[in-house]
Amino acid sequence: MIIQCQSCSRKFIVKDSDISSKGRTVKCGYCSVTWHQMPISNKVKVKAEKKETIKKSNEGLSVDEIKASDGKTYKFLGTQWAQLLPSGKTGLFAKKKIGKELDKLTGRERVTEKREKKIKKELNPSSENLNTDKKLPDVYRPKEGLGFFGYIFLIIIIGFSIVGILKTFENDLLNYYPESKYIFELLNMQLEFFSETLKNMIVIINDLINSY
Repeated sequence: MIIQCQSCSRKFIVKDSDISSKGRTVKCGYCSVTWHQMPISNKVKVKAEKKETIKKSNEGLSVDEIKASDGKTYKFLGTQWAQLLPSGKTGLFAKKKIGKELDKLTGRERVTEKREKKIKKELNPSSENLNTDKKLPDVYRPKEGLGFFGYIFLIIIIGFSIVGILKTFENDLLNYYPESKYIFELLNMQLEFFSETLKNMIVIINDLINSY
């Protein structure tokens, strides 16, 4: 028989005959703590008898109404166990430990946590298996395109880039394509007009700022 000290957790090997059926007082050789040691074989028998008592007490009750090890009768309410009062009404919900015990006795599987995880996964917008075009609300959908002002800004940038390239290679283009002279004259006129317009706008803005 192997016994264990309740204080320092040291284990000792003793003969079964040294511990009577009523138990005896033993002392730890390391920490000198004494306790009343019962035969380990008797403890196993007590546990077996306790399980049999629970099973017998549950005979005749409905599968949804069963007595737990705490002596109380519980009723299954679809997803959770609740205490069954003498009046027939249900009281407080069973503790997690008691609920697991009742599920084991009745052969039920605790699927509540799995169901909650599955629901959260279905509602998670970052899920790989989620079809974003059909199931996600508009707040999760990415914006498509640049928008009206975005396209205008892009056109302006492209226009200035083309004008800059033409002005950079103006002499080379005129040497190879003399007929492009009219294009550059028109371009220079437009640039002068734009420059004058920009100067006038700056003057107007300065006057407005100075007037306040």
